[in-house]
Amino acid sequence: MKFLLILLIGFVYATAQTPYTLTTFKSVYPLVEIYTKKVPAHYKEDVTEIIKEYAKEMKISTEGFSERPLAIIISRVAVGEKLVLKIQLILGEEVKRLDDGEEVFALTYQKEDIFEVNDLEEDITDSVELLLEEFKDQYIEDNE
Repeated sequence: MKFLLILLIGFVYATAQTPYTLTTFKSVYPLVEIYTKKVPAHYKEDVTEIIKEYAKEMKISTEGFSERPLAIIISRVAVGEKLVLKIQLILGEEVKRLDDGEEVFALTYQKEDIFEVNDLEEDITDSVELLLEEFKDQYIEDNE
């Protein structure tokens, strides 16, 4: 019986979307931050372009400034001599609290990928695309 319960919980966890709801929005500000010297700074431009491509597919503007940043954060995870990166996709927005009505900045979506690097450029691109594809799928599903 325990095995079936564990199997069921594992299946639900593996197929579940994030606990966030992505309602329609018109614009985002693409933001890329790299918090490790192991990843060259020029990757910011490449990753920003990938964000813009996905936003265009979702009909979300990336022109000008938006108060809603869609951020990719790249950092290193210390695992001995191996290069292990953590890439996070985060959406932040101004929201109103229910209890007092005050507007606050909140993270309204977050997903991450942790992996050992074999080919830096390819692995970063694959990870960013994976995170953005999951974001896009959920955005489309939540707005049907």
